[in-house]
Order: sequence, then C-alpha cells, then structure tokens
Amino acid sequence: MRNKVGLGSFFHSIAAEEIVDFSTKNPISNYSLFYTGRHAIKFIFDQLSAAQKIEKIWLPNYYCQHVTSWLQNCYTNIHFYPIDPFSADHSLAVLDFATANDIVLLNNFWGIFNYTIPKTGDRPICIEDHSHGWLSSGCLESSADYCVASLRKTLPVPLGGILWQPNKKQHKTIPINTLSNTNFYENWECIQAAMNLKQAYMIGTEEATAKDNYLAAIATSENYLQHQYEVVPLQPTHHELITSFLPKDYTVYKKQNFKILFKNINPNASFKLITDLTNTPFGLHLVFKDRKAFASLKAHLIENNIYPSELWPGNKPTKSWSYLLNVHIDFRYAATEMKYIAAVINDWTNG
Repeated sequence: MRNKVGLGSFFHSIAAEEIVDFSTKNPISNYSLFYTGRHAIKFIFDQLSAAQKIEKIWLPNYYCQHVTSWLQNCYTNIHFYPIDPFSADHSLAVLDFATANDIVLLNNFWGIFNYTIPKTGDRPICIEDHSHGWLSSGCLESSADYCVASLRKTLPVPLGGILWQPNKKQHKTIPINTLSNTNFYENWECIQAAMNLKQAYMIGTEEATAKDNYLAAIATSENYLQHQYEVVPLQPTHHELITSFLPKDYTVYKKQNFKILFKNINPNASFKLITDLTNTPFGLHLVFKDRKAFASLKAHLIENNIYPSELWPGNKPTKSWSYLLNVHIDFRYAATEMKYIAAVINDWTNG
C-alpha cells in the first residue's frame, strides 16, 4: 500500500468537480451556512434564548468533548441526559427530563440514529446534530425543530457548518459580510494552505518536511477554534466554496467502501463493528470494551499508515461498549484502500 500521506486525517485540496455529482441540487433546503457546526449551534441557541426564556440546555452525556467544553464556556445552563450511543434502538423520551422551556440537543450517533420527536405542544425545543450522519435517513427525514451539522467532517472544505429547519419554516439568517480585523478569516486561510500543502506533498511537489508543516498548521487552527466563541459571518468567497460541495452524494462512496470492509474484516471478540440495515455509518466504526485492545489496534493501524480517530475521548465508559475507533472510508478511497485496511485489521486479529 503506497500512499505518502497515509489513509485518514484531514482532507487535501480537491476541486468540487472531481467528486462525481450524483444530485442536481442540495437535498437540504432552507439552510444557513456557518464556519463551524459550533457556530450553527450557538447561533440558534442565542436566537431561541432571545425569543423566549430558556431554562436548561440538554446535551447527551456522550458527545464530542471539544463541543461540550466549548458550549459550557458559552452557557451556564448546560445539563446532561443519559443515552447509549452504541444502540440505535435506544428509545429517548425527552419529556422524562426536559420541559417546554428547555432545549434538547440530540446527536445522530454515527449516522444510524433516528429520533421520534413528540408532537405535543408542551415539549422542549429539539435540535439534532447530524455531523456524523450527513445525508443519512435521520438527517433527511428529521422531525426536529432545527438541525445542525459540521460540514467539514464530510466536505473537503477548510471550515463549514450548517443550520436548517426540516419543517421548512423560515428562520432568521445572519448577513453574508465580512468583519474587519478578525483573526477568523486568517484561520480559514491557514487551513486552506495546509490542505494545499498536503495535496502538493501527495503529488510529489513538496519535500518530506511538508507533512510536519501541514499537521502543525491544523493543530494550531484547532486550538484557535477551541478558544474562539464569536459567531462569524461567512465571507462570500468562502460561502461559494462550501456551496459548491453541497450537492454531492458522499454516501455513495461510503456505501461501496463499507460493503468491501464488511465482507473482508474477520470477526474479532475484541471489537464490534457498528452497522445498520438502513444507513451506512459515517466511517468504519469499531467499538471496544477494553481500552488496551483499542489502543493496540490504533497503534497497529498507525504503524501501517492508517490514521484513525477516536469518537470521542474523555467520555465516561458505558455499561457495555465504550471506546470507538473510526477509520475514514470517504470519497478519497476505493476498493484497493478498503482491502488494505481490512488486511491490516485482520493481521492484528491473527497476531
């Protein structure tokens, strides 16, 4: 398996037309674009709080640790509700813990969760996060009041977030204009430069030191985002770039790749492969009970130039499965890469 940059990690630069267009228009309508999913969440939280008294904001107790801490820095009324992120048939009764004066953030875990939203008038405001379920059935058929997603997890753009209303009612939008003297636009350019550098390194026009440089740039950017709390309007050129990638059916690639992996990965008692009859998961998700086994496979993958992510470190272990290893299976890859990933995992199993 010869790939200078390895498999996984953040996207390299790619033109929108290089991704086969399986759709003529964006399946999500009535949306507003933001720089991050967090900005989309904060914008709608602030809009709702300005319109009515919000007593509590409920987050799942298993959620991205970065987003959780970021929201806790923005709001003092954050509370948590229990949920099993590894059981798609988990029935969540929001009326058991939230009132009509609350906001409940629901997470479409791994792209396979579908929530039943109560139709009563005295229920809380329900907002679904589809960052790891973009274009899944839960995303396209949501009955929540609002939906959000971090687009940069699926679209090869420096930054990107989205807010929409599934019921097609109009919501307030922020103007598309620039802010003077802000570091945020420089951060976009920093990520774009890192994506360009990664692309140049892939095709051989940059030296080996380029890898350390673009990884360092991404780390600097992520640290900046974690300590930046202002919702910043999109520059028109950035809005145009994100929009150019929206009509793509990214699930087509993942479905093809997941089928190959599912067929070729040998069963292993150390992990469970998360799958679903209706939806293709966000990536290849292997969930473990034992942290040592999780760390061992992660190290083995990295030794073989496969760079997985953990979703998400810092969360308390569940009663059963607890540690989720995500391997990217997006449009960058095809059958050859999937068979290589399966072979590396099977080598760890047989070892």
